Amino acid sequence: SVRTINTAEVTYASTYPNYGFTTLAILGTTATPATPIAPGILDSVMGLGTKSGYSLKTPLPNAGSDGTSATTVASYNVTAVPLTAGTTGQRTFFSDASGVIRYNTDGTTATGGSSALQ
Repeated sequence: SVRTINTAEVTYASTYPNYGFTTLAILGTTATPATPIAPGILDSVMGLGTKSGYSLKTPLPNAGSDGTSATTVASYNVTAVPLTAGTTGQRTFFSDASGVIRYNTDGTTATGGSSALQ
């Protein structure tokens, strides 16, 4: 899921360069034709922020209420945390615009300084 979100963010930023990166909710919204606030790049379930026992988040501090921003959003990060640690997952995950997926096994949320997946 984290790798899929990375690909979706890059696709969105390439398709809508004036916006840059966006939120999961926007990535999972579909319209015909596609628009910057409804590109339909992710499936709607992942767009809700929960999939396969994990909570997925793409916080964008400068994103507006519609997921877009008056300025281009130049970076993003994604975290994946088990909904129930030890039951729905053991590890937490993190990635950003570098595309490197990082993880922690100690129950803390993974960050950019966590171990990289091999």
